[in-house]
Amino acid sequence: MNMIPEDVIDKVRDQTNISDVVGQFVSLHKSGKNLFGLCPFHEENTPSFSVNEQKQIFHCFSCGRGGNVFKFLMELQNLSYPEAINKVADMQGIKIDDKYVQSSNNSKKIDSDEQILIDIHTQSTDLYHHILMNTEMGQSALDYLHNRGLKDETIDKYQLGFAPSNSILKTFLVQKKYKYQDLRKSGLFLEDDNGDLKDRFFNRIIYPITNEFGNVIAFSGRILNKDDNQAKYLNSPETTIFNKRKVLFNFSNARNTIRKEKTTILYEGFMDVISAYQSGLHNGIASMGTSLTDEQIYLLQRNTTNLYVCYDGDAPGQNAINRSIGILEKTQLKLGVIQMPSGIDPDEYRQQNGESKFKSYMHSALESVISFKMHFLKLNRNLDNENDKINYINDVIREIAKISQPIERDVYINQISEQFGLNKIDLTNQLNKLVNRNNLGHKTSAYKSNSSSKNYDTISIANVKPVGRVEMAERSLLNRILNNHEMWLRIMGKEGFCFVDDKYQLIYILAQEYFKNHAEYKADAFQDFVKEEDLQQLLINIDLIDLSGEPTNLEIDDYVNIIMNDAPIEKQLKTKQAELDEAKKLGDVDRQIDITTDIINLQRKKQISN
Repeated sequence: MNMIPEDVIDKVRDQTNISDVVGQFVSLHKSGKNLFGLCPFHEENTPSFSVNEQKQIFHCFSCGRGGNVFKFLMELQNLSYPEAINKVADMQGIKIDDKYVQSSNNSKKIDSDEQILIDIHTQSTDLYHHILMNTEMGQSALDYLHNRGLKDETIDKYQLGFAPSNSILKTFLVQKKYKYQDLRKSGLFLEDDNGDLKDRFFNRIIYPITNEFGNVIAFSGRILNKDDNQAKYLNSPETTIFNKRKVLFNFSNARNTIRKEKTTILYEGFMDVISAYQSGLHNGIASMGTSLTDEQIYLLQRNTTNLYVCYDGDAPGQNAINRSIGILEKTQLKLGVIQMPSGIDPDEYRQQNGESKFKSYMHSALESVISFKMHFLKLNRNLDNENDKINYINDVIREIAKISQPIERDVYINQISEQFGLNKIDLTNQLNKLVNRNNLGHKTSAYKSNSSSKNYDTISIANVKPVGRVEMAERSLLNRILNNHEMWLRIMGKEGFCFVDDKYQLIYILAQEYFKNHAEYKADAFQDFVKEEDLQQLLINIDLIDLSGEPTNLEIDDYVNIIMNDAPIEKQLKTKQAELDEAKKLGDVDRQIDITTDIINLQRKKQISN
C-alpha cells in the first residue's frame, strides 16, 4: 500500500483555507478575530463553534471538538485520515496521484455496517436507473416521466430509477456477494415467515434519498399504475443509515446554492423540488414527512438565513404552510411564503406554464409571513358577519404583535384600518397592549426585520472546565514558546526545566522533534504531527489562548517560576488537605491542629512566592 507522502499532505493542508471547507457545512459569521457558527456535531441555540483562519483550526467551546481541516472531515463524515486528505484535495481541486487515492480507498473500514449499507444502496440506485433509462422494462416509467416534462439530464441528475414487478434487486445484490444479513438490514427487502427476502419496491418509480453528504441511504417509490390497494408512495423503513427525522430531500444537491444565496425554498413533494431544479432554481428541499423535525430545522439553521415555504395552493396546502410556520417562527430563520395559485402545486405549474414562467413566478409570488396570515385567517370566515369580522381583526392584530419592528407593525395596522374603516389610534392601542404582553424587547421573532441577526458575540462555554494557576501557566508558556523561536531557545537553555503535567511535557518533547524538520510552528501541521487525539484536543486549548503583544523574558520567567515553584507547594497543599479531612473523620483534634498549622505555613510560602 502506498502511504500518502508528508510533502503531499503538507501541500493539501497549506493550499487549503479551513473556512472554505467548514463553510460548506456551517454558516460562518465573523466575530472578532474568529468565525463563528452553530456546531455541526451537536445541537445548540447559541453559536459556540469557531474557526481560526490564522491558525487554520476549528474548535467548539461547548462540546470540545477541535482540530485542523482533516480532523473536521474525519469527525463530520466518519472518514479515515487518508480519506480526509483526499476529500479535502478533491474539494479544493488539488490533484493527488491515483496511487495515493487508491491507498485511501483501501483504508476504509471494510467491516463498517453503515458503509456496507451505503454501498448496497449505491449499487441498487445504479441498477434501478439503468432499468429506467436503458431497458424495455423501464420504458413505461420513462414515458411517464417524460410526459410530466422531465428531461433526461434531470432524470440523470437525480438518478431516478424504476423497480420492475419481478424481484430483480435481490438476485443482483446476491451476485455482488452481499451477505443475507446485510441485505436484511438494508430495508430494501421484505422478509416472509420462512426468512426469505423479496424486493420491497416493485412496479414503482424510484427516487433515491441521500444524506447531507450525498450518499444514497434510502428510496421513495411512486406507484406507476394506479391501484387503490397500494399507497401512492412507499418509503424505505428506518435503518442504521436512514432516520427520516434527520434527512431533507435534495439537501446535498442544493447545499452549495443555499450557502451562496443564503436562501432555501421548502417544497412539499419530491417532484416539486425536481421541477424547480429543472427550471433553474437549485436551492429547493423537501422534508421527509408532513412537518419539519427539530433535526431538520437545525440542519437548515446551520446553512441558511432565509427560508421560504412553497406548498400546494389548495386548502390542505395552506394548512400545511400554517403548521410549518408555527414550528419555524421559534427559530432564527427569516421566513417567507411563496403562494401558489389555488388548486395547483409547483410541479403542475411548471408543466402548465414551462420552466421560464415557473422561475419568474417563484420570484414574484414571495410574500411575508404576516401577509400570508392575513389571507389564511380569512379562510372559512364570512367577513360580512360582524362576529367573524371582529374575530378576524383580533387574530390579525395578535399576529402583528409578534413583529419586532415598530415600522413594520405600523404598515400592517394601516392596512387593517383602511380595509375595515377603523380608527387607527384604537387599533394601535390594542396592538401595544399585546406587544408589551409578549415582551418582544428581548425575544427574536419569526417576522423580525432583515437587519436582525444571530448573536455571534455570545459564546456558549457552559462545558468549559476551569483551569488552575499552574496549568494555565503551562498552557501559556507552551503557546508562547511554540510561536516564538527566541523564547523556545530560552526554555531549551534552562537546565532541569520540565513541565509538571505529563501531557504538557509530552507535547514539549514532541515539539522538539517537530522543530528538527520544520522551520516554523504551524498549528494545523503540528496537529497532524502529534497524532494522539487527547493531545490534539489539548493543543487546541493551547493554540487558542489569546495572549496580546510579543512575549518578554520576564513573562516567560514568571511562567517558569509558577511551574517550578508553585506546583510543588500546591501538590503539598492537596496532600495536607486530604490528611486534614481524614483527621476530622477520626476525631483526632491534635492531628487536626498540626495539619492546619502546616497548611497555613504552606499558604504563607505560596503568598511570598507570588
